[in-house]
Amino acid sequence: MSESIPTPERLPVIGNALAVGRDPFAFVERAAREYGPVFRVSIPGHSFVCYADATLAERVFVTERTRYGKDPRERDLLGELLGEGLLTARGETWQRGREQVQPAFYPGRVQAYGEEILEIAERTVAGWTDGERVDAYASSTDIALSSIAATMFGLERLDEARLLGEAVDAITARFEPSRVPVEVPLWVPTPANRRYRRAVESIDGIVERLLARKRSGDRGGDDDLCSTLLSAADDGTLEDDAVRDHLVTVLLAGHETTAVALTYTLALLALHPAEQARVRQEVREPETLTPTTPLALTDRVVREALRLYPPTYLLYRQTVETDTVAGYEIPTGTRVVLPQWAYHRDERTYDEPHAFRPDRWLEDGPERPEYAYMPFGGGERACIGRRFALLELRLVVATVLRAVSLEATAETAIEPTPALTARPAGPVPLRIRR
Repeated sequence: MSESIPTPERLPVIGNALAVGRDPFAFVERAAREYGPVFRVSIPGHSFVCYADATLAERVFVTERTRYGKDPRERDLLGELLGEGLLTARGETWQRGREQVQPAFYPGRVQAYGEEILEIAERTVAGWTDGERVDAYASSTDIALSSIAATMFGLERLDEARLLGEAVDAITARFEPSRVPVEVPLWVPTPANRRYRRAVESIDGIVERLLARKRSGDRGGDDDLCSTLLSAADDGTLEDDAVRDHLVTVLLAGHETTAVALTYTLALLALHPAEQARVRQEVREPETLTPTTPLALTDRVVREALRLYPPTYLLYRQTVETDTVAGYEIPTGTRVVLPQWAYHRDERTYDEPHAFRPDRWLEDGPERPEYAYMPFGGGERACIGRRFALLELRLVVATVLRAVSLEATAETAIEPTPALTARPAGPVPLRIRR
């Protein structure tokens, strides 16, 4: 790796660890401004090259994609949990998995899921009382879990939803950074690692019970992901372990990222009453709400929330061939970071990049690089559940604001934690008004 690649100020031995641990979101924004488009980051045991310009993300995903592969460390960290699911699989295994999972996310099928999502959201909102304080993150997580259970597993309810939520919390806790982000191997018996292993076992047990129920009952015409994968397993075209891996990946990735995005969308609306009033007017105009109801402003609000607070805030790749980027030689085997967080807040692309302005998506501004907005990743491995997530977000936001208004409390704050996702650091309390 060329020594001329700029590196933010660092300390002996620990490199940039203190600055990253103090506030990794601010660090990547500041470093992108001061050292971009390419700079190096080092923490104990790891060195990365950060591509801080969105045009370089297009290089990785499109124009020079053969020079880049998935970061193998991702498999090291998540392989025990996700096996050969879509996030961690490689090569032909990933391609086959994508083909097997893809039918569950065809546009027509995704639209059909909308009715179930609406029912789940309506039940949740019906339980709120005037003046009640609700935790937007807890409620969003319940809705997202229930939606995955209903649409992907074909179940009316997921009895183990709370247990699954607890397991996800334990898993995510292992990846939350300390003040000095030194990675502790999984074999070290720390409390976090022990909770992680118990959580993986818990999730395996939940999925095993769900599959047993599904196999012993009506599959509902093979319309959901679980039934589709089980049929492939029964036909001998898919191993049982692969069924488990795909389902766990969809359960975890699908509900966690959507729950985080929904939390921040609702919180932003509570913190911006004028924007909330406009959305309430839009969603209350139709006599009934359906999956195909036009909601242009609501869609812009969701888009803007995903820009400001993308649940997936960094992507990792590794060079499989040497590349020359912005005049720097990037050797084979270099770990590369693509910081969505910085792309989404780049003042060269967005006016007032830290402001919540849904109508910016109506404005003519500077020409925007394609990958300046990438909350669902990019390239051939972009999130397979993008349509599902966007539909769920718009329908839940609309359902909530048709029924209630949201008020920020003195404790309402958006404070992401850089774990597996940019999940909230704690509860996000909102006051309900009917």
